[in-house]
Amino acid sequence: MRDQLLGLLEKADLALGSSRDVLEDETLAALIEAVTSVRTRLAYPEDVLVVALAGGTGSGKSSLFNALAGDELVDVGGIRPTTSHPAAAVPASAGNSINGYLDRLGIEERYVYEDGSVCLIDLPDTDSVEIEHRHRVDVVLPLLDVVVWVTDPEKYRDARLHNDYLKPLSLYSDQFIFVMNQIDRLAPVQVGEVCDDLALALEEDGAREQTVIPTVAAPTSGPPIGLDRLYAALDSKRDNRSALYGKLLTDLAITSRTLAHKAGAGLDFDARAEKAVAAAANSLRVGDTPGAVASLTGLLDSIAVESGSSTAATIDQVAAKVAAHIDRIHAQLRESVPAKRKGWLRHRGHDDEAFDADRARALVSEAVIRPTRAALARRALAIASIADLALEVDKVRSEI
Repeated sequence: MRDQLLGLLEKADLALGSSRDVLEDETLAALIEAVTSVRTRLAYPEDVLVVALAGGTGSGKSSLFNALAGDELVDVGGIRPTTSHPAAAVPASAGNSINGYLDRLGIEERYVYEDGSVCLIDLPDTDSVEIEHRHRVDVVLPLLDVVVWVTDPEKYRDARLHNDYLKPLSLYSDQFIFVMNQIDRLAPVQVGEVCDDLALALEEDGAREQTVIPTVAAPTSGPPIGLDRLYAALDSKRDNRSALYGKLLTDLAITSRTLAHKAGAGLDFDARAEKAVAAAANSLRVGDTPGAVASLTGLLDSIAVESGSSTAATIDQVAAKVAAHIDRIHAQLRESVPAKRKGWLRHRGHDDEAFDADRARALVSEAVIRPTRAALARRALAIASIADLALEVDKVRSEI
């Protein structure tokens, strides 16, 4: 799979390179970000799974973080500490191999724990009253291998959780695990009912079929409950590699498709240009230079609108010079008409200057159509490379 991802990066680099003078930087930013994420993920070991715990205030997220790490690493309680930065528990076996990735995520608070091969991240609360806390969650969530959504019997139907996070992120649901924590607050008969109701809500959010794991991260007595099932779910994500690469491929798929849509499709330029050039040549034959200018600028204006982005700016530059080109071409054509021919035409009362139609079309095409076609050729190359990337991403996604 790594080799396939490296191949996709080559295609992505080609798409970006061919698009830089065709699409604006802000249009390319999402694909650049996705490519950077893939490179960052490939830079650290496959056997280290980066798992974030996300959820609302009081759901027991930090208690679960400590239980999974086997140590009291972060404070727990109903009121979240004031820091807006997430914390990470890094397995000792990972050494420093994951530091670059954590730097990219902006995680400065780090702990080391002895057992396991999972890098745990305790995120700020998704329903925090602190705007900065929520912003940190929004930034970090798309950059993780797996997200364990921790909720409780009271807040599992919380509108903010579902509307602000789970519905918009439903495309990434293969990377999600859902935990119903604090089930010791329920009667045994209610546990299954509440977990089933959460699963129904997730289906309504657009998430793929999900199993909700009931847990008690901090029981009043005895060891935590449900951690074995959670460990097994995490091992499954790591073993089939869908957690490691599924999100990255989804990001590449979304960004390449979006880019392909923004780049646009073919414009049937040659057929339209032929008509505009013929009309301009006919106008020149009768000395109607404004008519020739109108025929060509009308074509260029419509092509610029349809092509969009930086290509439009290039075509607009060509259009701005059309009037000067037509005046020059008209003068050249007049000079090419023999003096005897001009006198005969005046004697016969003709305004037609008897220009060579083929030469008129050739001059107009060279001055106006050739530079426009060159700009559109760059656009066509960008469209082709972006489409190729999108198709290849879909192929790789279908294989995992």
